Amino acid sequence: MKPLLILFTVASVVSSLQSTAQEFPKGWVMYLQATQGMTTNFTSVPDAFTGSVQLVPQVTVVPNMLRLSATAALAYNNKKLFGLYGPGLHVKLADLHISIFGSPQSFANLQLQLQHLWGSEKQKMAGGGLHAELGQLLMLGGTVYRDYNLNNWWFQTGVGFNLLFKKKRTTPDDPFNP
Repeated sequence: MKPLLILFTVASVVSSLQSTAQEFPKGWVMYLQATQGMTTNFTSVPDAFTGSVQLVPQVTVVPNMLRLSATAALAYNNKKLFGLYGPGLHVKLADLHISIFGSPQSFANLQLQLQHLWGSEKQKMAGGGLHAELGQLLMLGGTVYRDYNLNNWWFQTGVGFNLLFKKKRTTPDDPFNP
């Protein structure tokens, strides 16, 4: 019973944050993301831990469908700190809805992220992943990249927080004003 109460409370809060918001609206979002995972080349060499802190500004170019992004990251792999940077594309796959008091409200969207990243240690990576954007506030997801220059695969999961989040206030319709 307690998990259901917690789930309902979280869904209500997220829904109230974005009760009438369109997913992927016009404008900008900027996520500060933290990722962790592993790199491997599928040989007998042990897999290495990788982690990064990323700043990912995104702009909507086709409302409710497509965003372009740029990534700047400080990453750790193979006992080295280095930078990563590159462009990205985010395609919305679906909205997730919850029905509160009879009206369906969007509380999240699923999106496909495609990126190409270059690194200061000769990395050249192409890949992407699936992400869930919760209320245009949090981003959760996983990615897979192929480093085609250093012959590695990167598997990561991460969480991000939208630094530009602003709750949009809507004025209620006045039933007494025609």
